[in-house]
Amino acid sequence: MTPALAAAAAAVFRIVPLACEGDRLAVSGGGVLRLAAGASCAAVVPGRALTIALDADGRVTPRPPDPQARPAAEIPRVAYVFAPAAAAQTDQTELVDATIDVVVPPRTPPTDDIYISTDRSGWSPSEVRMDRVDARHYRLGLRLHRGARVLFRVTRGSYGTIERDAAMALPPAHVLVAEPGADVTVVVANWADVD
Repeated sequence: MTPALAAAAAAVFRIVPLACEGDRLAVSGGGVLRLAAGASCAAVVPGRALTIALDADGRVTPRPPDPQARPAAEIPRVAYVFAPAAAAQTDQTELVDATIDVVVPPRTPPTDDIYISTDRSGWSPSEVRMDRVDARHYRLGLRLHRGARVLFRVTRGSYGTIERDAAMALPPAHVLVAEPGADVTVVVANWADVD
């Protein structure tokens, strides 16, 4: 047993299976793992994330998802029957700075904070607090992978205080696409709880 395998034995990892047949499990990223004795493909659904347990022999057993599982990138290369191609030494994904500017209506309570709620958090109403520029202007600077697309809404910290349009309807989500110098300005017409 190699030192890398010994260190990872009994660990669990998150994977996305591509196929499972016989004692072979193909995973996203191009690798193929060997199933442990007694393990089967019955619970493996291609494309649906799951957890695998790695034993001391470098074989894996599929398990239900575990939030404490380690990322697939940490699976030792010696555990693979066919290892994925080596990762590039440098990250080729460019990070860019983007800005969201928000102008709030004059009726906004002066002591309230302004938040961004995004699809990335399942629309948590107080996901990210914005920085106050002045009484009616708020700004949030983000560093994102180039091309990333973020859907967002503006709140004062709860669903009961979410932005509304001029007709008091929930407006469509705003969109920020991360490109160099991206700046999205949102003018909030109304709040759900302020007449």
